[in-house]
Amino acid sequence: MSQHYEKHAELVVKGFLDLLDPSTRECLPREQLDELSMMIESAISTAVLEQLEVVADELSDLSVLIRRRAERFEPGNAQ
Repeated sequence: MSQHYEKHAELVVKGFLDLLDPSTRECLPREQLDELSMMIESAISTAVLEQLEVVADELSDLSVLIRRRAERFEPGNAQ
């Protein structure tokens, strides 16, 4: 999955570079562009992990609800 984020980060950097005029682009060293790409990749990973935590919490809450309903289940009684 990290390779997916890496490729996406590289596309973001490329899109950024496409917005710049050629003389400005030439002033940016490859090393700094690589650092920018790593920062973007890190931001993507952080955002994804934060959302996974939210989903995990929601699943946990749902499992508690399902267990409570199962404990109170009586055949023929729709809840």
